[in-house]
Amino acid sequence: MKLICSCFALALGLPLGALGAQETPAVAAGTRVRVTAPGRRGVVGSLEAIDSATIVVRRANGTTAAFPRERGTQLDVSGGPGSCSTDRGRCVILGLVGGAAVGVLAGFVSVQSQGGANSPSCSGDIPCTLVYVVTVPVGALVGAIVGAGVGGERWKRADLPPRLTLGPDGSGRLALGLSVGF
Repeated sequence: MKLICSCFALALGLPLGALGAQETPAVAAGTRVRVTAPGRRGVVGSLEAIDSATIVVRRANGTTAAFPRERGTQLDVSGGPGSCSTDRGRCVILGLVGGAAVGVLAGFVSVQSQGGANSPSCSGDIPCTLVYVVTVPVGALVGAIVGAGVGGERWKRADLPPRLTLGPDGSGRLALGLSVGF
């Protein structure tokens, strides 16, 4: 009987653990956040304050930015640095080298598809090895661009806390409203 109760308790606990991994991140003062609003450029910094009317973010340079809580305002919480957040130059160089290697491979496949370097089609005015003059630099350029764009900071969307408003409703009456996002 004790074994059955233990298995039942374990079975009940498993779905709850899986749901915990899908919860939105907690939003507290000091958390690294990114806030974007319609018509405004996003701001990254630490959360200073959040209330029913505004979201205040402190940038790295010490200045603050206030965003009104309106439709379309989005709050993201940092999930930590990506693989290239701290050393972007290394990722660009790795992309450049990797892209050049892919360019060499693409040139080799192109030459082989024409019958090899000793084929009659390669003995004309333009030798087949000049294919590498195009494929290697193009591969290196594409690799550098990919290396520059990979592995930035990871962001997780956070739900804004419920918003409570009290004010005129347009007809001269006072209205109380509650806004909750899903």
